[in-house]
Amino acid sequence: MSTRSFQTMVPMRDGIRLNTFVFLPDDGGSRFPVILHRTPYGIAAADAPHKFDHTNAWLPSATEPMRGSILRGWKATVERGYAAVYQDCRGRHGSEGEDRVYADDAADGYDTLEWIAGQSWTNHRVGISGSSAGATTAFAAASTRHPSLRTFFAQAGGSSIYDDVIYEGQAIEMERLWLWVAKNIPGLSMSHREAVMARFGIGAEELERAAASAADRYTRLDAARHDNPPFINASDWLRLPLTGYPAFAVWQPFLDEIITHPAPDDFRARHNFRRTIDIPGFHVTTWFDIFQTSVIAAFQEIQSRTGTQKLWIGPNEHYFVYANNFWPRDPYFEWFGHWLKDEPSALIDEPAVHYSPRAWIDDRAGYTPTDWLRSERWPPPGTSPHRLYLCGDGSLAETPGGEPRHYRYDPRHPIPSLGGRNMLIDACPQDQRPAQSLPDYGLTYSGAPLEADVTIAGKVRVSLRVGSDCPDTDFVAKLVEVLPDGSAMLLMDGVMRAMYRDPATGAQKLEPKQIYSLTIDLGDIHHVFRAGSRIEIDVSSSNFPRRARNTNSGNLIVANDGEADIRLATNTVHHAPATPSYIELPVLGRWQGGLKA
Repeated sequence: MSTRSFQTMVPMRDGIRLNTFVFLPDDGGSRFPVILHRTPYGIAAADAPHKFDHTNAWLPSATEPMRGSILRGWKATVERGYAAVYQDCRGRHGSEGEDRVYADDAADGYDTLEWIAGQSWTNHRVGISGSSAGATTAFAAASTRHPSLRTFFAQAGGSSIYDDVIYEGQAIEMERLWLWVAKNIPGLSMSHREAVMARFGIGAEELERAAASAADRYTRLDAARHDNPPFINASDWLRLPLTGYPAFAVWQPFLDEIITHPAPDDFRARHNFRRTIDIPGFHVTTWFDIFQTSVIAAFQEIQSRTGTQKLWIGPNEHYFVYANNFWPRDPYFEWFGHWLKDEPSALIDEPAVHYSPRAWIDDRAGYTPTDWLRSERWPPPGTSPHRLYLCGDGSLAETPGGEPRHYRYDPRHPIPSLGGRNMLIDACPQDQRPAQSLPDYGLTYSGAPLEADVTIAGKVRVSLRVGSDCPDTDFVAKLVEVLPDGSAMLLMDGVMRAMYRDPATGAQKLEPKQIYSLTIDLGDIHHVFRAGSRIEIDVSSSNFPRRARNTNSGNLIVANDGEADIRLATNTVHHAPATPSYIELPVLGRWQGGLKA
């Protein structure tokens, strides 16, 4: 099918104009259903002569057709009879305005949908899609309930970006912020640059020096993964305060805004996009995706209101969703065909949840998704909580008991992140023994070898009874599988900033010799612990740089703390029957692991 295309600057309500490409089937004066794609990563191809060249718009490569924040590309979209609309987000690439990292994407999404509604080529049936950051902009637009928007397809992106991701457990997600902000400086638009120069009173040469400095710092930050141990001796990672970070905060002033909201507030609520979405949606994530918890939360919450959601969960990390062999089949145009063109689809009648029973596969190239399972809901029927208690002798058992255990946490010597649901540093079930061998690692609790396979499917939580001699600190919990060869493979981890253990209540400082309850969410998983393996829970107070260090100061905004604010903490976990600490595993079927006390 031949295509008509053009570029335009679409005006927003405040007069800012956003660079937009439109691709239409060459079918005279017909009206078409529309698929909208909004992205901060650029709508022109990397080799396009300029950012407004719609004749060289971004397309996925033939070898990687699933890759990109813009899904499937305009050619495949137009070939199926849709109008395809690409748009640079505010302050990015060819668009005007200042980039404020999702703060304007709900309003801009609505205004773009309103512009589309006024065009002669739309039939007023619009879908929106995107991946990663593009998925977050899709959630933002969907939250506005524009009458033309009928459905969305969002994969591997945040539906409440600050509550779920940046402040998961009320601790700052550092690795993504630092590396992502630095990596995306080149995509900031000319108008963003002009706004930054005016704000700081600097010229173009000074701004370019800051860009070069940021690029150098990114290189050093990224290279620290190769240190032994990684990250924890790198001055660029360890620099305090987090606010005013050199070069990064100049190019992206909104970074300081992002990291100074330690508890739920109006700022964070404005970025909870899923709370108002009520249209059919397709959600995709992976078990080790940094956005996994936010994707599943969006599915659960919107499904409870609408009953029109689908959730697919595959193995591995954030980027595996772009591999051709990740998908049992490609549901993209089948989904939009049903909701935008009334095409019959077996997909609609399939159970709502389709997922891989394997959280991680090592042979990426040889993987075939032939073992995925289906369920009407998540977690699947037949799942029930099974509690294992952390005991004073370092064991996991069916009953609580034992004296308290103590460990020291020195923010100047954090524990490195080894695997987990990361984004730009290695995400995988990595062996924890190198971290466990470091001084002041924390506490480990290991069960006896399992007598039979144990399958878990659903959300994992660790509830702790804790104390500290500092007014604030972090508690990090890890679910580890110790294999028969002794390797301690991380499956899941989570964190809770103790002072914000009840986020709705606000800051509650810790008092010495008091016992407090807190619960740490580790996310969701489907995993089989094999007979002969051991289940292990590790408790620490840092996971760096996935989480920014808590200085233990008790100051409300830890992002403003400097070296002088650091306090050495002695942290305590309690185990007595009256003050138990435990993990709750979502066991599928009957517990047959043994694990005698």
